[in-house]
Amino acid sequence: MNLISTLEKRFGGWAIPNLTLYLMAIQLIGVALLMGGYSKYEDLILVGGLVQVGQWTRLLSFMMIPKTLSPIWLFFAFYIFYLMGSSLEREWGAFRYNLYILLGYLFTVAAAFIAPAAVITNYFFLGGVFLAFATLFPNMEFRLFFILPVKVKWLGWLTVGFYLFTLVSADVGSRLCVVAAFANYLLFFGKNFLNNVKAGQRRKAYHTERAVAAEQPMHICAECGATDKSNAGLDFRYCSTCGKCFCEEHIGDHDHLEGKPFGA
Repeated sequence: MNLISTLEKRFGGWAIPNLTLYLMAIQLIGVALLMGGYSKYEDLILVGGLVQVGQWTRLLSFMMIPKTLSPIWLFFAFYIFYLMGSSLEREWGAFRYNLYILLGYLFTVAAAFIAPAAVITNYFFLGGVFLAFATLFPNMEFRLFFILPVKVKWLGWLTVGFYLFTLVSADVGSRLCVVAAFANYLLFFGKNFLNNVKAGQRRKAYHTERAVAAEQPMHICAECGATDKSNAGLDFRYCSTCGKCFCEEHIGDHDHLEGKPFGA
């Protein structure tokens, strides 16, 4: 039993069902605050240095930041997020999904305190939900621009590429958020990834061995070294006394068969 299973056995009753709906509700509050003019984007972001001087509300408020304020795009963003979150919860169960979200949150908060001056949002943290979804449901299709069908696994690889680009080009806050998202993902999928790599290596080694074996001759003359590969038209026989292999040109010279006709 792995660590996650042990934790689930002990704390599974604390899991919050339908957690995705609560996360969406928190973002709807953020939408209302921003669109109503009650708050600004700068008031919601997570900055570790500001938390350290008493602005504790930022530990929650950064979760309120929506991806967009456009009603149409917000609807589609919520729809896709609910699809992914509810699918993960059905696949994993409420506890594991809760744990994935919780660890992603904690890693992101830790990033804020590692770089106290950095601006931290929920973008990469919630993007980790998509990476998990793409891993578990790689062949599900999304309609890109409502027309082009694209499998989720390709969008997942595109996301990984963007995250890697962020690691080498963005500010320190974004880099730490990417590290937090990857760390959370690897805790849940790292073992499977390593197993897949090892399985791929075994398959490659197997096919290599088969290819090498296919090139190896079945018959090698003990006298001249001719083989069924180097001399395709040559016949070979084995001595019933000593078991050695000889080509048709030399089997008659063998001590046990000397003087006997070929094939005797």
